Amino acid sequence: MSLPIESIKEQFLNTISEQNVVVTAATGSGKSTQLPIWAATQGKVLVVEPRRIACTSLAEYVASLCKTPLGERVGYAIRFETVFHDNTDIIFVTPGVALRWYFENKLAAFSHVVLDEFHERRWDMDLLLALLKQYDQHRLVLTSATLNADRLSSYLGAPILHSDGNMYSVEEHFIAKEPRMMPKKEQLTDRVTVACKQAQEMTNGDILVFLPGKGEILACQTALKSMGTLVVTLYSGCSKQQQQLALAKQPQQRIILATNVAETSLTIPNVTCVIDSGLERRTHLRNGKTVLGLDAIGRDSAKQRLGRAGRTQAGVCIRLYGQYAPLIERTPPEIQREALTELVLAAGCASSGVDTLEFIDPLPNASKDRALNILTHIGALDKRQVATSLGNLLYPLPIDAELGHIIAQMPSGALKQAAIDIISVISVPARVYQLPNNVEQLEQLNVLLPNGCDVELVIALLRGKLDGLLHIESEGLNEAKQFSNQLREAFSLPSLEHAASYDRKALINAMATAKPEWVFVKRQNRRSGFGNGEIEVSTSNTSRISQTTEAMLVLDTFALAGKGTKQAMTMATIAAPISLNSIAKLGLATPTLTGAYIDEQGIQIEAALQYAGVTISKQTMIAEGNDLIDACVMLIESGDLFPGLYDTLSQSFGEHKLYYQYKKVEINLPVINQYIHTRLQQLGIHEFEDLDLIEESDLYFQEVESWILAPFIEKHPIKVILPELELSASYNFLSKRILIEYISGARKDAPKRWELPSWQGYKIKYKKASKVVDVK
Repeated sequence: MSLPIESIKEQFLNTISEQNVVVTAATGSGKSTQLPIWAATQGKVLVVEPRRIACTSLAEYVASLCKTPLGERVGYAIRFETVFHDNTDIIFVTPGVALRWYFENKLAAFSHVVLDEFHERRWDMDLLLALLKQYDQHRLVLTSATLNADRLSSYLGAPILHSDGNMYSVEEHFIAKEPRMMPKKEQLTDRVTVACKQAQEMTNGDILVFLPGKGEILACQTALKSMGTLVVTLYSGCSKQQQQLALAKQPQQRIILATNVAETSLTIPNVTCVIDSGLERRTHLRNGKTVLGLDAIGRDSAKQRLGRAGRTQAGVCIRLYGQYAPLIERTPPEIQREALTELVLAAGCASSGVDTLEFIDPLPNASKDRALNILTHIGALDKRQVATSLGNLLYPLPIDAELGHIIAQMPSGALKQAAIDIISVISVPARVYQLPNNVEQLEQLNVLLPNGCDVELVIALLRGKLDGLLHIESEGLNEAKQFSNQLREAFSLPSLEHAASYDRKALINAMATAKPEWVFVKRQNRRSGFGNGEIEVSTSNTSRISQTTEAMLVLDTFALAGKGTKQAMTMATIAAPISLNSIAKLGLATPTLTGAYIDEQGIQIEAALQYAGVTISKQTMIAEGNDLIDACVMLIESGDLFPGLYDTLSQSFGEHKLYYQYKKVEINLPVINQYIHTRLQQLGIHEFEDLDLIEESDLYFQEVESWILAPFIEKHPIKVILPELELSASYNFLSKRILIEYISGARKDAPKRWELPSWQGYKIKYKKASKVVDVK
């Protein structure tokens, strides 16, 4: 049977022999399999696939079409796995692999590069396209099913080729309480079960259910076991067996529970019904970092999901949200919703800097500038935005650049190894372990690791010392071990099997020194809240941090929707207790003057060491140097030194301000405390005895000559004293209005006009509490 994409074969071959090309085609048209084969007739082809599952499965399928073993004419390369040789004509790779190869030799072995499913708009695909456009040495083929092709065509200066494909009609049904109901996570498993039963009555074909993540997939898998069908799971990191069950037709009806990996690229045969939860896991920027959230899909994804039901015959799409739900039109590109540290570093390694590249969408300035600041600060980029030797070391590592910098900052090989093992677990996107529910196992764990420290636990886990004490996700643990060995090799350290012992306290202190913002102290306003001065976190149920812990080093977090509010909470998942004394010794706390008093020894100051607004220690000492002047300012304000001076200064500042207001002179007067501080410095106060050499009048404030200011204030007093009544006066010279306000006194009635100063031509109001009356 001929594939729909065959209709553009001749046109495609003629075009790529001369120029780049943009190909739009419906899902299932054959673009992901046929275009690489056709392009290979003109040279060696690199096919970049956004997802690992698509990368390996497409390579296998295209190899079968070419009737050659996988790894001969057709191969693939993903992280930690390569199946190809030097003479392989078509190699499917993930974007990360393609970028590393571009960095090594600018993809010199390839004449053609196919960027498949470009509509997913991953940051690494956007960067790769910008690099290839600038280098201009490869024939580029960009493909997608839902692409804004005109913009991309203009960006590349490339023609658009389109194949309609064979799309059968798909009947939509909506299960929602009201037409505008948005996708939601509540009772998702129950609602999917109901929809699957409804789907079984409507079709004999397979049912494809789109769910946001692995957790929801496993929950639904358990609930659907009693339905008498083959339940298959399909998500990034799922087993090879489950992938094969999903990608090959089975003799019995299937319910395939999948994430977005099933939206494009993958061919799942015999699907006649799609159940769309309307949800996906999507990245967002939060406090300058990329976090994963649960979101409603865009209309572009909704269209892709529906199309899966109409590939081979008429189908059905059941939506678990309202027909008129206000979905966004398109999912925003990753560069608009993620931290750009990796992108900017990769650009610095593979080009002359990120600002020399032209992206299809401009990078958000705030995210780009933050990335540049971070990378320049850690020494990964120079001032020209080009990678340094450290940057070139960090870039190929399978971890975030800031985490790589932490490893480089560790003061010894043993601590570097320990940091690598922690970071390897953190860098695995899937869950690696769970704490046991069994009381006996928990007790054994606490005996083996008595410090309530997650950092200690993950190192022991990776080094094989916790067998039988945790619920271990074998795939996640294996990936973490691969990360560890790769990082150890990059830093010229022994392999994981020969890991060195380490000092736990030294490790925590070294990491706190390298990343002080990772240190959080317990807040006094919430029982489980910890703060670092910018954000607050709470300990999650996956952490072993004790309720009595006063401070902790937080290495990994996740966002959790708050109960009853839309505000998310940040939960600490991997943390280590750190003492308040260590925070003080590491110089992370700031000394703050909290009090002062005079005794026979001189001026004593009470100081507090504070971190994130929390006092971690207090001390009393003799005031010296700048501390002496700070203490004098505090004592003058309290009246314990030069009694009455502070009130005199306050009145003088108020009078000057009023005079300048009247004269329409814009002058910013100093803050009183700052004025006193500066004046004491000018007077040469270095020791307590120096105070005996100055008079109170030495600290008076007099910018305007008294012979000018005194008569003005006599006519425009700031305070007015009447029998049993003290008032303040504020002036609006422009509108000729005066407001007098009650300060103190037993008098109940408002003052009379004749009692007040001669304010001719002014309208006067009197205010007491919230009541304002005219003075007559």
